[in-house]
Amino acid sequence: MKNEKTEVKIENKKKGTKKKAIYKKELKRFDTILKEIFSEAIGTIYYLAIGKKIGKKVKVISAEIRLVKTFRPDILVEADGEIIQVEIQAQQDKTLPKRMFQYYYAIVEKYKKEPTQIVLFVGKGNPPPSEYKTPKLTLKYRVLDMKKIDPDVFIKREKPGEVILGILAGKFKDKPQIINKVKRRIAEIVKNEVEIAKYIDSISFLAGLFDVKIKVKPMPIQVDIRKTFLYKWGKEEGLKEGKQKGKQEGLKEAILLDVQIKFGRSKIKELKTLLEKVDDVNYLKKIKRKIIEAKNWDDFIKVIRDHK
Repeated sequence: MKNEKTEVKIENKKKGTKKKAIYKKELKRFDTILKEIFSEAIGTIYYLAIGKKIGKKVKVISAEIRLVKTFRPDILVEADGEIIQVEIQAQQDKTLPKRMFQYYYAIVEKYKKEPTQIVLFVGKGNPPPSEYKTPKLTLKYRVLDMKKIDPDVFIKREKPGEVILGILAGKFKDKPQIINKVKRRIAEIVKNEVEIAKYIDSISFLAGLFDVKIKVKPMPIQVDIRKTFLYKWGKEEGLKEGKQKGKQEGLKEAILLDVQIKFGRSKIKELKTLLEKVDDVNYLKKIKRKIIEAKNWDDFIKVIRDHK
């Protein structure tokens, strides 16, 4: 019995490590978009955490200082001559206080300035402590528990980046409604289709930070998904997968990513089941083209269901 329990623990640990590795890979692909969003919203985040306003001019720093252990996005910016570090923490982590001290020290060494450090806690339960303390020193940083922030603080803003961060605010049970409000607001204030496609990617990624099932409808506008970040990623991944696991699997991976963008994540499970029965490469290509042409989900899914 003891050996069985040990084997289960080892297996679970392997799965956890694999999941973190996949998340880290995805995070790198969204790094540019996330930095843009946070640079737009840093003024609001700073005000909520510190209680003061900063100037409109914000410079994103391309730092070599990276948060490599938590696989959570972080950002380092300079505003009004001040260095500001923001980290998203999605779960309890006992190593956080010590790491914040390590980041503090590294930033001072690199930029010769003491940073203002802010932790955005978007997880369940109690937020992490707001200080690192030893018998000889104490480092304090601000912790902003996003569950206690009204999502409308972000959603009612005019900058798309600030609006999207509304996804991180509010209670977990309200996430589907919050995400729908964010999507509607983005459709109101952003009219350029390429820009909208970019923000769809950001919405999808931030929603994925939560370990909850979120069912949302597509954007209430027509978007050419070929212009989106995830579509290009899907195409790239499809080509890689085609070399590694065969064209069939590569195309299926690309199709799933395209569908996620246009029709929402709630459709992925049904689609995976249907794609398992398709092994014709030419037909898979037809399915991929149909995603772009289809006006709605029923119009698209009919192509797969009619396949014999």
